[in-house]
Amino acid sequence: MASLYPSAASSTESDRPDLLALTDLKWVMSPYVEHINIARLLRDSAYARRCLDEAHATPSKLVHQLAERVLTPLI
Repeated sequence: MASLYPSAASSTESDRPDLLALTDLKWVMSPYVEHINIARLLRDSAYARRCLDEAHATPSKLVHQLAERVLTPLI
């Protein structure tokens, strides 16, 4: 079975995207944005930047902090 990540030898736990946090962000931002595509976030840094900008435009400090933590590494 193919792995989402290349191999344990070339990838560490900290290199992997935090999929749970990305899912949390998707739901926490849902009152403010129409939809966040997690698969696209992982492959498109411009889209991740746009989502981070949208997160910063919300009135929620929680959204700001979570987006900063999980989206910054994707940009």
